[in-house]
Amino acid sequence: MLKKAIHNCWTCKGATFLHDTEVGRLADQRAERKVGCDRALPTCQNCKRSNRTCNGYGLKLAWPDKIDGRRKQKKYHADPGTSSKHYITQNGSFAFLNTTFDDLSGEKINFQDLIKVEKGLKNLSLGPTPAISIAPGFESKDGYLLSYYDQVLARMITTIDDNSNGFRLDLIPMALASSDAASTSLLQATLALSSFHLGRAEDALRYKVKAIKSLSDSFQNGTASQLSQFASCMMLCVYSVFDASDTTWHLHLQGAKSITAALSQYERTMPSFDFFSSWFNYHDTFSSYSHSANVASLNSVVNIELPEDDSKTRKIVGSLGCSPELLSLISCTNQLRAFKDSNSWSPGQPPREVIELATRMRERLKNLNQEIHISFGETIGTIDHRRITLTAEFYRLGAMLYLYQVAPRATIPENGVQGLVNEGFAILDQMEICTSPWPLFMLACNVTSDVDRLKTLQILDAMDQKRRIGNYQIIRGLIQAVWKQQDLTADEKVPTRVDWRTLIDSDSSVPSFI
Repeated sequence: MLKKAIHNCWTCKGATFLHDTEVGRLADQRAERKVGCDRALPTCQNCKRSNRTCNGYGLKLAWPDKIDGRRKQKKYHADPGTSSKHYITQNGSFAFLNTTFDDLSGEKINFQDLIKVEKGLKNLSLGPTPAISIAPGFESKDGYLLSYYDQVLARMITTIDDNSNGFRLDLIPMALASSDAASTSLLQATLALSSFHLGRAEDALRYKVKAIKSLSDSFQNGTASQLSQFASCMMLCVYSVFDASDTTWHLHLQGAKSITAALSQYERTMPSFDFFSSWFNYHDTFSSYSHSANVASLNSVVNIELPEDDSKTRKIVGSLGCSPELLSLISCTNQLRAFKDSNSWSPGQPPREVIELATRMRERLKNLNQEIHISFGETIGTIDHRRITLTAEFYRLGAMLYLYQVAPRATIPENGVQGLVNEGFAILDQMEICTSPWPLFMLACNVTSDVDRLKTLQILDAMDQKRRIGNYQIIRGLIQAVWKQQDLTADEKVPTRVDWRTLIDSDSSVPSFI
Protein backbone atom coordinates (compact mmCIF):
# COMPACT_ATOMS: atom_id res chain seq x y z
CA MET A 1 0.00 0.00 0.00
CA LEU A 2 1.42 3.33 -1.07
CA LYS A 3 1.82 6.01 1.56
CA LYS A 4 -0.36 9.06 1.03
CA ALA A 5 -0.28 12.63 2.34
CA ILE A 6 -2.51 13.46 5.30
CA HIS A 7 -4.16 16.41 3.53
CA ASN A 8 -4.83 17.76 0.00
CA CYS A 9 -2.05 19.47 -1.93
CA TRP A 10 -2.08 23.25 -1.98
CA THR A 11 -3.06 23.37 -5.66
CA CYS A 12 -6.15 21.20 -5.18
CA LYS A 13 -7.14 23.25 -2.16
CA GLY A 14 -7.57 25.92 -4.80
CA ALA A 15 -7.25 29.02 -2.64
CA THR A 16 -7.16 32.16 -4.81
CA PHE A 17 -7.10 35.69 -3.56
CA LEU A 18 -9.24 38.35 -5.28
CA HIS A 19 -9.03 41.98 -4.38
CA ASP A 20 -12.41 43.67 -3.91
CA THR A 21 -11.74 47.27 -4.88
CA GLU A 22 -15.23 48.42 -3.83
CA VAL A 23 -14.90 47.39 -0.21
CA GLY A 24 -11.11 47.71 -0.10
CA ARG A 25 -10.32 44.33 1.38
CA LEU A 26 -9.08 40.88 0.44
CA ALA A 27 -11.61 38.08 0.10
CA ASP A 28 -10.85 34.37 -0.12
CA GLN A 29 -12.56 32.46 -2.87
CA ARG A 30 -12.17 28.73 -3.19
CA ALA A 31 -12.06 27.54 -6.77
CA GLU A 32 -14.58 24.81 -7.36
CA ARG A 33 -13.15 21.74 -8.99
CA LYS A 34 -14.84 18.46 -9.76
CA VAL A 35 -11.62 16.45 -9.36
CA GLY A 36 -10.36 16.10 -5.79
CA CYS A 37 -6.77 15.63 -4.67
CA ASP A 38 -5.56 12.02 -4.65
CA ARG A 39 -2.86 12.90 -2.05
CA ALA A 40 -0.21 10.95 -3.93
CA LEU A 41 3.44 11.44 -2.98
CA PRO A 42 5.62 13.23 -3.83
CA THR A 43 3.19 15.18 -6.06
CA CYS A 44 -0.51 14.94 -6.75
CA GLN A 45 -1.25 12.86 -9.84
CA ASN A 46 -4.47 14.79 -10.53
CA CYS A 47 -2.40 17.96 -10.90
CA LYS A 48 -0.07 16.11 -13.25
CA ARG A 49 -2.93 14.87 -15.46
CA SER A 50 -4.46 18.36 -15.56
CA ASN A 51 -1.11 19.97 -16.42
CA ARG A 52 -1.25 22.03 -13.24
CA THR A 53 1.79 22.80 -11.10
CA CYS A 54 1.46 20.87 -7.87
CA ASN A 55 2.49 23.05 -4.94
CA GLY A 56 3.00 20.04 -2.67
CA TYR A 57 1.88 19.35 0.88
CA GLY A 58 4.45 21.19 2.96
CA LEU A 59 3.87 23.81 5.60
CA LYS A 60 3.16 27.32 4.30
CA LEU A 61 3.98 30.41 6.26
CA ALA A 62 2.04 33.65 5.79
CA TRP A 63 2.81 37.19 6.91
CA PRO A 64 -0.38 39.32 6.57
CA ASP A 65 0.54 42.79 5.41
CA LYS A 66 -2.95 44.29 5.28
CA ILE A 67 -6.00 44.19 7.50
CA ASP A 68 -8.88 42.47 5.73
CA GLY A 69 -11.52 43.16 8.38
CA ARG A 70 -12.26 39.47 8.83
CA ARG A 71 -9.38 38.17 10.90
CA LYS A 72 -8.17 39.25 14.30
CA GLN A 73 -4.83 40.92 13.84
CA LYS A 74 -1.97 40.32 16.22
CA LYS A 75 -0.19 43.36 17.51
CA TYR A 76 3.58 43.31 17.37
CA HIS A 77 5.51 45.94 19.26
CA ALA A 78 9.18 46.67 18.81
CA ASP A 79 11.21 47.02 21.97
CA PRO A 80 12.91 50.44 21.86
CA GLY A 81 15.60 49.18 24.22
CA THR A 82 16.59 46.34 21.91
CA SER A 83 19.56 47.10 19.73
CA SER A 84 21.48 45.10 17.17
CA LYS A 85 24.55 45.47 19.36
CA HIS A 86 23.08 42.84 21.68
CA TYR A 87 23.42 40.23 18.92
CA ILE A 88 27.09 40.76 18.12
CA THR A 89 29.47 38.09 19.36
CA GLN A 90 32.87 38.76 20.87
CA ASN A 91 34.59 38.26 17.52
CA GLY A 92 32.43 40.99 15.97
CA SER A 93 30.03 38.80 13.96
CA PHE A 94 26.26 38.54 14.31
CA ALA A 95 24.68 35.52 15.95
CA PHE A 96 21.87 33.87 14.01
CA LEU A 97 19.66 30.90 14.83
CA ASN A 98 18.77 29.59 11.39
CA THR A 99 15.65 27.42 11.18
CA THR A 100 15.48 25.02 8.24
CA PHE A 101 12.76 22.91 6.67
CA ASP A 102 13.99 19.93 8.67
CA ASP A 103 13.14 21.81 11.88
CA LEU A 104 9.63 22.53 10.57
CA SER A 105 9.03 18.96 9.39
CA GLY A 106 10.18 17.38 12.64
CA GLU A 107 13.19 15.69 11.05
CA LYS A 108 15.09 13.78 13.75
CA ILE A 109 18.65 14.81 14.55
CA ASN A 110 21.50 12.36 14.18
CA PHE A 111 24.33 12.56 16.70
CA GLN A 112 26.85 13.14 13.91
CA ASP A 113 24.87 16.13 12.62
CA LEU A 114 25.77 18.03 15.78
CA ILE A 115 29.52 17.66 15.32
CA LYS A 116 31.23 20.79 14.10
CA VAL A 117 34.17 19.89 11.90
CA GLU A 118 37.27 21.68 13.12
CA LYS A 119 39.56 22.72 10.27
CA GLY A 120 43.23 23.49 10.60
CA LEU A 121 43.64 21.96 14.05
CA LYS A 122 47.34 22.18 14.78
CA ASN A 123 49.43 20.07 17.09
CA LEU A 124 50.03 21.85 20.35
CA SER A 125 53.31 21.92 22.18
CA LEU A 126 53.60 19.21 24.80
CA GLY A 127 54.84 21.84 27.20
CA PRO A 128 55.54 20.22 30.59
CA THR A 129 58.82 18.51 31.34
CA PRO A 130 58.36 14.85 32.30
CA ALA A 131 57.88 14.70 36.06
CA ILE A 132 57.25 10.95 35.99
CA SER A 133 60.09 8.49 35.68
CA ILE A 134 59.90 6.65 32.39
CA ALA A 135 59.39 2.92 32.85
CA PRO A 136 61.29 0.32 30.78
CA GLY A 137 59.82 0.02 27.29
CA PHE A 138 58.46 3.56 27.49
CA GLU A 139 59.13 5.86 24.60
CA SER A 140 60.21 9.41 25.45
CA LYS A 141 56.97 10.70 23.89
CA ASP A 142 54.93 8.48 26.21
CA GLY A 143 56.63 10.03 29.22
CA TYR A 144 55.70 13.50 28.02
CA LEU A 145 52.09 12.44 27.42
CA LEU A 146 51.78 10.89 30.85
CA SER A 147 53.28 14.01 32.40
CA TYR A 148 50.78 16.14 30.48
CA TYR A 149 47.96 14.04 31.87
CA ASP A 150 49.36 14.33 35.40
CA GLN A 151 50.06 18.06 35.33
CA VAL A 152 47.17 19.31 33.16
CA LEU A 153 44.27 16.96 32.42
CA ALA A 154 44.00 15.19 35.78
CA ARG A 155 43.85 18.59 37.48
CA MET A 156 41.47 20.08 34.91
CA ILE A 157 38.71 17.46 35.17
CA THR A 158 38.19 17.87 38.90
CA THR A 159 37.17 20.89 40.93
CA ILE A 160 39.28 19.86 43.96
CA ASP A 161 42.91 19.03 43.19
CA ASP A 162 43.81 17.82 46.67
CA ASN A 163 45.18 14.60 48.13
CA SER A 164 41.94 12.82 47.15
CA ASN A 165 42.37 13.49 43.41
CA GLY A 166 42.11 9.93 42.18
CA PHE A 167 42.64 10.97 38.56
CA ARG A 168 46.29 11.52 39.52
CA LEU A 169 46.92 9.56 42.68
CA ASP A 170 45.01 6.36 41.88
CA LEU A 171 44.95 5.99 38.10
CA ILE A 172 48.59 6.73 37.29
CA PRO A 173 50.05 4.28 39.86
CA MET A 174 47.56 1.64 38.69
CA ALA A 175 48.58 2.16 35.06
CA LEU A 176 52.28 1.78 35.93
CA ALA A 177 51.98 -0.91 38.60
CA SER A 178 52.01 -3.87 36.24
CA SER A 179 52.74 -4.90 32.68
CA ASP A 180 49.63 -7.09 32.45
CA ALA A 181 46.99 -6.45 29.80
CA ALA A 182 44.58 -4.58 32.11
CA SER A 183 47.18 -2.06 33.34
CA THR A 184 48.53 -1.69 29.81
CA SER A 185 45.02 -0.89 28.58
CA LEU A 186 44.61 1.81 31.23
CA LEU A 187 47.99 3.31 30.35
CA GLN A 188 47.27 3.35 26.60
CA ALA A 189 43.84 4.93 27.18
CA THR A 190 45.48 7.64 29.31
CA LEU A 191 48.07 8.36 26.60
CA ALA A 192 45.28 8.47 24.01
CA LEU A 193 43.46 11.13 26.03
CA SER A 194 46.58 13.30 26.33
CA SER A 195 47.37 12.93 22.63
CA PHE A 196 43.90 13.93 21.58
CA HIS A 197 43.78 16.98 23.85
CA LEU A 198 47.11 18.11 22.42
CA GLY A 199 45.69 17.98 18.90
CA ARG A 200 47.46 14.79 17.86
CA ALA A 201 44.40 12.90 16.64
CA GLU A 202 46.29 10.23 14.66
CA ASP A 203 48.51 9.33 17.62
CA ALA A 204 45.44 9.33 19.87
CA LEU A 205 43.67 6.86 17.62
CA ARG A 206 46.63 4.48 17.68
CA TYR A 207 46.80 4.59 21.48
CA LYS A 208 43.04 4.07 21.74
CA VAL A 209 43.14 1.00 19.48
CA LYS A 210 45.96 -0.45 21.62
CA ALA A 211 43.93 0.25 24.77
CA ILE A 212 40.87 -1.56 23.43
CA LYS A 213 42.94 -4.52 22.21
CA SER A 214 44.74 -4.84 25.56
CA LEU A 215 41.43 -4.60 27.40
CA SER A 216 40.02 -7.37 25.23
CA ASP A 217 43.11 -9.49 25.91
CA SER A 218 42.72 -8.94 29.65
CA PHE A 219 39.26 -10.50 29.60
CA GLN A 220 40.77 -13.62 28.06
CA ASN A 221 43.16 -13.79 30.99
CA GLY A 222 41.33 -14.76 34.15
CA THR A 223 44.09 -13.36 36.38
CA ALA A 224 43.74 -9.73 35.28
CA SER A 225 42.78 -7.13 37.88
CA GLN A 226 39.08 -6.32 37.53
CA LEU A 227 39.64 -2.92 39.11
CA SER A 228 42.21 -2.10 36.40
CA GLN A 229 39.76 -3.28 33.75
CA PHE A 230 37.11 -1.03 35.29
CA ALA A 231 39.51 1.94 35.32
CA SER A 232 40.38 1.35 31.65
CA CYS A 233 36.69 1.31 30.66
CA MET A 234 36.13 4.57 32.53
CA MET A 235 39.18 6.22 30.95
CA LEU A 236 37.83 5.23 27.52
CA CYS A 237 34.55 6.90 28.59
CA VAL A 238 36.48 10.10 29.28
CA TYR A 239 38.20 9.83 25.90
CA SER A 240 34.79 9.57 24.22
CA VAL A 241 33.69 12.74 26.02
CA PHE A 242 36.73 14.62 24.70
CA ASP A 243 36.46 13.27 21.12
CA ALA A 244 33.14 14.41 19.63
CA SER A 245 33.41 11.85 16.81
CA ASP A 246 33.70 8.94 19.26
CA THR A 247 30.22 7.58 19.94
CA THR A 248 31.25 4.67 22.18
CA TRP A 249 30.87 6.39 25.58
CA HIS A 250 27.73 4.45 26.48
CA LEU A 251 29.29 1.11 25.44
CA HIS A 252 32.36 1.62 27.64
CA LEU A 253 30.12 2.69 30.51
CA GLN A 254 28.10 -0.50 30.16
CA GLY A 255 31.36 -2.44 30.31
CA ALA A 256 32.33 -0.61 33.51
CA LYS A 257 28.89 -1.36 34.99
CA SER A 258 29.25 -5.07 34.27
CA ILE A 259 32.70 -5.15 35.87
CA THR A 260 31.43 -3.24 38.92
CA ALA A 261 28.79 -5.90 39.54
CA ALA A 262 31.49 -8.59 39.48
CA LEU A 263 34.06 -6.90 41.74
CA SER A 264 35.22 -8.97 44.67
CA GLN A 265 34.67 -7.88 48.25
CA TYR A 266 38.42 -7.37 48.60
CA GLU A 267 38.53 -4.92 45.66
CA ARG A 268 35.55 -3.04 47.11
CA THR A 269 37.48 -2.45 50.34
CA MET A 270 40.57 -1.03 48.61
CA PRO A 271 41.30 2.67 49.42
CA SER A 272 40.88 3.69 45.76
CA PHE A 273 37.39 2.17 45.50
CA ASP A 274 35.66 5.30 46.87
CA PHE A 275 37.11 7.36 44.03
CA PHE A 276 36.19 4.76 41.42
CA SER A 277 32.66 4.44 42.82
CA SER A 278 32.05 8.21 42.70
CA TRP A 279 33.53 8.42 39.21
CA PHE A 280 31.25 5.68 37.94
CA ASN A 281 28.13 7.04 39.68
CA TYR A 282 28.67 10.42 38.03
CA HIS A 283 28.74 8.92 34.53
CA ASP A 284 25.93 6.48 35.30
CA THR A 285 23.61 9.21 36.63
CA PHE A 286 23.97 11.31 33.49
CA SER A 287 23.62 8.22 31.34
CA SER A 288 20.21 7.74 32.97
CA TYR A 289 19.47 11.40 32.29
CA SER A 290 20.17 10.88 28.58
CA HIS A 291 18.40 7.51 28.32
CA SER A 292 15.16 6.24 29.76
CA ALA A 293 15.73 4.54 33.09
CA ASN A 294 14.62 0.97 33.72
CA VAL A 295 11.12 1.19 35.20
CA ALA A 296 10.25 -2.50 35.11
CA SER A 297 10.26 -2.66 38.92
CA LEU A 298 9.02 0.89 39.46
CA ASN A 299 5.28 0.39 39.95
CA SER A 300 4.90 3.42 42.19
CA VAL A 301 6.83 6.55 43.00
CA VAL A 302 6.97 5.36 46.60
CA ASN A 303 9.71 3.02 45.36
CA ILE A 304 11.87 6.07 44.62
CA GLU A 305 14.05 6.34 47.71
CA LEU A 306 15.46 9.77 48.52
CA PRO A 307 19.04 9.79 49.87
CA GLU A 308 19.54 9.82 53.60
CA ASP A 309 19.94 13.22 55.23
CA ASP A 310 23.58 12.69 56.18
CA SER A 311 26.23 15.38 56.64
CA LYS A 312 28.87 13.05 55.11
CA THR A 313 27.07 13.00 51.73
CA ARG A 314 26.93 16.82 51.62
CA LYS A 315 30.69 17.12 51.20
CA ILE A 316 31.63 18.25 47.71
CA VAL A 317 33.54 15.61 45.72
CA GLY A 318 35.95 17.03 43.16
CA SER A 319 35.29 14.36 40.52
CA LEU A 320 31.56 15.18 40.72
CA GLY A 321 31.70 18.95 41.06
CA CYS A 322 28.96 18.62 43.68
CA SER A 323 28.02 16.49 46.68
CA PRO A 324 26.97 12.81 46.52
CA GLU A 325 23.61 13.83 48.03
CA LEU A 326 22.94 16.18 45.12
CA LEU A 327 23.94 13.52 42.59
CA SER A 328 21.52 11.10 44.29
CA LEU A 329 18.69 13.66 44.06
CA ILE A 330 19.39 14.04 40.32
CA SER A 331 19.17 10.26 40.06
CA CYS A 332 15.78 10.37 41.85
CA THR A 333 14.57 12.92 39.28
CA ASN A 334 15.70 10.53 36.53
CA GLN A 335 13.48 7.85 38.10
CA LEU A 336 10.56 10.26 38.45
CA ARG A 337 10.86 11.18 34.76
CA ALA A 338 10.93 7.49 33.80
CA PHE A 339 7.84 6.85 35.92
CA LYS A 340 6.08 9.83 34.34
CA ASP A 341 6.92 8.63 30.82
CA SER A 342 5.48 5.18 31.52
CA ASN A 343 2.44 6.33 33.54
CA SER A 344 0.72 9.23 31.81
CA TRP A 345 -1.65 11.33 33.87
CA SER A 346 -3.73 14.44 33.34
CA PRO A 347 -1.56 17.56 33.73
CA GLY A 348 -4.29 19.07 35.90
CA GLN A 349 -4.71 15.97 38.08
CA PRO A 350 -1.38 14.33 38.86
CA PRO A 351 -1.39 11.52 41.47
CA ARG A 352 -1.17 12.72 45.06
CA GLU A 353 1.92 10.61 45.72
CA VAL A 354 3.71 12.27 42.78
CA ILE A 355 2.94 15.74 44.14
CA GLU A 356 4.15 14.74 47.60
CA LEU A 357 7.39 13.24 46.28
CA ALA A 358 8.13 16.21 44.00
CA THR A 359 7.49 18.61 46.88
CA ARG A 360 9.88 16.71 49.17
CA MET A 361 12.55 16.67 46.46
CA ARG A 362 12.12 20.40 45.86
CA GLU A 363 12.56 21.16 49.56
CA ARG A 364 15.65 18.93 49.77
CA LEU A 365 17.23 20.69 46.81
CA LYS A 366 16.21 24.13 48.02
CA ASN A 367 17.77 23.65 51.46
CA LEU A 368 20.81 21.61 50.46
CA ASN A 369 24.00 23.17 51.83
CA GLN A 370 27.04 21.58 50.19
CA GLU A 371 30.29 21.73 52.15
CA ILE A 372 33.94 21.89 51.13
CA HIS A 373 36.35 19.39 52.62
CA ILE A 374 40.01 19.52 51.57
CA SER A 375 42.37 16.56 51.98
CA PHE A 376 45.82 18.09 52.38
CA GLY A 377 49.01 16.38 51.24
CA GLU A 378 52.34 16.89 49.50
CA THR A 379 50.88 16.70 45.98
CA ILE A 380 48.01 19.12 46.57
CA GLY A 381 47.41 21.58 43.75
CA THR A 382 45.84 25.03 43.73
CA ILE A 383 42.61 25.07 45.72
CA ASP A 384 40.08 27.69 44.62
CA HIS A 385 37.36 27.67 47.29
CA ARG A 386 35.24 30.17 45.39
CA ARG A 387 35.26 28.11 42.18
CA ILE A 388 34.45 24.91 44.12
CA THR A 389 31.47 26.55 45.87
CA LEU A 390 30.10 28.22 42.72
CA THR A 391 30.32 25.00 40.69
CA ALA A 392 28.49 22.98 43.34
CA GLU A 393 25.80 25.66 43.61
CA PHE A 394 25.45 25.74 39.81
CA TYR A 395 24.79 21.98 39.88
CA ARG A 396 22.15 22.50 42.56
CA LEU A 397 20.33 25.09 40.42
CA GLY A 398 20.59 22.77 37.40
CA ALA A 399 19.07 19.95 39.47
CA MET A 400 16.14 22.19 40.48
CA LEU A 401 15.53 23.23 36.86
CA TYR A 402 15.53 19.55 35.90
CA LEU A 403 13.02 18.74 38.65
CA TYR A 404 10.76 21.59 37.46
CA GLN A 405 10.80 20.07 33.95
CA VAL A 406 9.59 16.74 35.33
CA ALA A 407 7.42 17.68 38.32
CA PRO A 408 3.69 18.56 38.10
CA ARG A 409 3.08 22.25 37.53
CA ALA A 410 1.28 22.47 40.87
CA THR A 411 4.59 21.91 42.67
CA ILE A 412 6.47 24.65 40.80
CA PRO A 413 6.43 28.11 42.45
CA GLU A 414 5.23 31.04 40.37
CA ASN A 415 8.19 32.52 38.47
CA GLY A 416 10.28 29.75 40.00
CA VAL A 417 11.98 28.81 36.72
CA GLN A 418 12.89 32.38 35.77
CA GLY A 419 14.22 32.98 39.26
CA LEU A 420 16.55 29.99 38.92
CA VAL A 421 17.66 31.17 35.48
CA ASN A 422 18.55 34.58 36.92
CA GLU A 423 20.48 32.93 39.77
CA GLY A 424 22.30 30.71 37.28
CA PHE A 425 23.55 33.64 35.22
CA ALA A 426 24.55 35.45 38.40
CA ILE A 427 26.76 32.46 39.28
CA LEU A 428 28.22 32.27 35.78
CA ASP A 429 29.11 35.97 35.93
CA GLN A 430 31.33 35.17 38.93
CA MET A 431 33.12 32.28 37.21
CA GLU A 432 36.25 32.77 35.15
CA ILE A 433 35.23 29.75 33.08
CA CYS A 434 32.27 27.38 33.34
CA THR A 435 33.43 23.77 33.67
CA SER A 436 30.06 22.01 34.00
CA PRO A 437 28.11 21.33 30.78
CA TRP A 438 25.06 19.65 32.34
CA PRO A 439 23.80 22.52 34.55
CA LEU A 440 24.58 24.93 31.70
CA PHE A 441 22.44 22.80 29.39
CA MET A 442 19.59 22.85 31.93
CA LEU A 443 19.92 26.63 32.13
CA ALA A 444 19.99 27.03 28.33
CA CYS A 445 16.79 24.99 27.89
CA ASN A 446 14.96 27.50 30.10
CA VAL A 447 16.22 30.86 28.81
CA THR A 448 13.59 33.03 27.14
CA SER A 449 15.41 36.09 25.82
CA ASP A 450 17.78 36.47 22.89
CA VAL A 451 20.23 38.30 25.12
CA ASP A 452 20.44 35.30 27.47
CA ARG A 453 20.75 32.96 24.50
CA LEU A 454 23.71 34.90 23.16
CA LYS A 455 25.29 34.94 26.61
CA THR A 456 24.90 31.16 26.78
CA LEU A 457 26.62 30.69 23.42
CA GLN A 458 29.48 32.95 24.48
CA ILE A 459 29.96 30.86 27.63
CA LEU A 460 30.04 27.69 25.51
CA ASP A 461 32.56 29.27 23.13
CA ALA A 462 34.83 30.13 26.06
CA MET A 463 34.53 26.57 27.43
CA ASP A 464 35.37 25.10 24.03
CA GLN A 465 38.34 27.40 23.51
CA LYS A 466 39.94 27.00 26.94
CA ARG A 467 39.11 23.36 27.75
CA ARG A 468 38.95 21.84 24.24
CA ILE A 469 36.44 19.10 25.09
CA GLY A 470 34.56 17.86 22.01
CA ASN A 471 31.35 17.11 23.89
CA TYR A 472 30.70 20.86 24.15
CA GLN A 473 30.14 20.96 20.36
CA ILE A 474 27.39 18.35 20.65
CA ILE A 475 25.71 20.14 23.54
CA ARG A 476 25.81 23.47 21.71
CA GLY A 477 24.09 21.97 18.65
CA LEU A 478 21.45 20.35 20.85
CA ILE A 479 20.76 23.62 22.68
CA GLN A 480 20.16 25.39 19.37
CA ALA A 481 17.84 22.58 18.23
CA VAL A 482 15.76 23.04 21.40
CA TRP A 483 15.61 26.81 20.89
CA LYS A 484 14.33 26.37 17.34
CA GLN A 485 11.48 24.16 18.49
CA GLN A 486 10.64 26.62 21.27
CA ASP A 487 10.44 29.43 18.70
CA LEU A 488 8.17 27.39 16.43
CA THR A 489 5.64 26.94 19.25
CA ALA A 490 5.99 30.46 20.67
CA ASP A 491 2.47 31.51 19.61
CA GLU A 492 0.68 28.68 21.39
CA LYS A 493 -1.52 29.64 24.34
CA VAL A 494 0.27 27.21 26.66
CA PRO A 495 4.04 27.12 25.97
CA THR A 496 5.18 23.63 25.02
CA ARG A 497 7.92 21.98 27.03
CA VAL A 498 10.43 20.81 24.47
CA ASP A 499 12.03 17.51 25.47
CA TRP A 500 15.37 17.31 23.64
CA ARG A 501 15.15 13.50 23.62
CA THR A 502 12.25 13.69 21.14
CA LEU A 503 14.51 15.55 18.69
CA ILE A 504 17.17 12.82 18.51
CA ASP A 505 17.04 9.90 16.08
CA SER A 506 16.35 6.77 18.14
CA ASP A 507 19.14 4.94 16.30
CA SER A 508 21.64 7.69 17.07
CA SER A 509 23.96 8.10 20.03
CA VAL A 510 23.27 10.80 22.58
CA PRO A 511 25.56 13.28 24.34
CA SER A 512 27.04 12.39 27.70
CA PHE A 513 26.71 15.83 29.40
CA ILE A 514 29.91 15.02 31.33
